[in-house]
Amino acid sequence: MPTLVLGIFAHRSDAALAISELKEKGIAAKQISAVTKQKNTLEIITHDTGIGETESGAGNEGLFGTARALGVGLDMIGDSAVAAGPAARKLAGADIEDDSLAVSLIGMGIPPEDAEDYARHADLEHIIVIVLLKEENSRGSVEEVLARHEALPLNPV
Repeated sequence: MPTLVLGIFAHRSDAALAISELKEKGIAAKQISAVTKQKNTLEIITHDTGIGETESGAGNEGLFGTARALGVGLDMIGDSAVAAGPAARKLAGADIEDDSLAVSLIGMGIPPEDAEDYARHADLEHIIVIVLLKEENSRGSVEEVLARHEALPLNPV
């Protein structure tokens, strides 16, 4: 049965090192996703680790994307998530402040209370790394890798 393992990182270097080590240990890039509200940070991580292109979600590109970025910068509208990897289509573009990201995470199988905490971390500009495992028995080794690279606890935020 597929299992999700998530890690929260405050620094892009920690997230990138964790992803690289996971790949060295045999986790395929197509099993690893990342989400944050920092597009530039995620673009650097995806470039360094090869987990896929950064997606912003529909409506966050072109002229509307520029206007949206201006509105976010002026605190007129909420930030939205950027994502990479296989979960990007589900997570990219989700509004972080209005529970859309939490709802998307719940749709992936994350318990509601945890999904809300992950969304709060994303709002704090943390990077959430999501690993889809085919078997539960490799969960422990993935959690060890994430912890070794300074993964933050889910609580408190």
